[in-house]
Amino acid sequence: MTTSETDHDNDDVFPEIRVAGAVGATSLAAWSSLSAGPALAATTAVTAAAVAWLGVQFASPRTQWVVPTVFRLPAGTEHVALTFDDGPDPIITPQVLDVLAEFGAHATFFVVGRRAAAYPEVVRRVHAAGHQIGSHTFSHSHGFHFRCAKAMAADIERGITAIAAVIGERPTAFRPPVGLRVPTLRAALTRVAEPLVCYTWTERGLDTLRRPATAIVARLRPHLAPGAILTLHDGGGLGGSTNRAPTVAALRELLGILGERGLRSRRLDVTLPASSGSVSAPR
Repeated sequence: MTTSETDHDNDDVFPEIRVAGAVGATSLAAWSSLSAGPALAATTAVTAAAVAWLGVQFASPRTQWVVPTVFRLPAGTEHVALTFDDGPDPIITPQVLDVLAEFGAHATFFVVGRRAAAYPEVVRRVHAAGHQIGSHTFSHSHGFHFRCAKAMAADIERGITAIAAVIGERPTAFRPPVGLRVPTLRAALTRVAEPLVCYTWTERGLDTLRRPATAIVARLRPHLAPGAILTLHDGGGLGGSTNRAPTVAALRELLGILGERGLRSRRLDVTLPASSGSVSAPR
């Protein structure tokens, strides 16, 4: 099966993670039941179930067990919130901004700090156009979630500082890399100078997985409804693809569908108080 054929993948985690987890847990349980006694088999099965449960808590955008998280706008919201991760990009981000302007739409950009420092003029353009800017850490490192709380907090704070140096204000919205929330992140967020609201999504387009625009639209179309938080990318991300042309094409079609449904995209902070879902800094 090709990547573009996986439009009905589970919303919460990448299909590769789900398959690997299921196969691993099943294989482990089967091995223990065949090669060991009933007691060990039962212990192994319980352990596998516990590991699977933890995996869901870390990876699902909806869970609240690890870190208080906003994955949907408050009840009664009459718009959707388009969000973009992993930018800014000097080529793609301006294209995204042009499409948003064409439809009179606003969005939230979760910016990687090192990219903000490299392309400050792009960040200033995003800000000047009235879009919200959130933090997506400084490094967006693949090892971010394996760091200690102190190192994790330092990376988050460095990313916020890089953005503030460009736009003159600290972002209050935060999205962890890949949306994963491990226990260390909760401790890290209490070390950050000012409270942050942690956001995930109602649905994401999986547009970093070499998907054509039609597949991105097909995945997000059912979720173009009031209150949804939808995620795309204006920079490279997990999956290896850095081609965002399908994302830009999909964005234009998605905004057209929103218009047909009488809906608009607005910033995340339009209706959501900054204190909702936040983790406060220590006093």
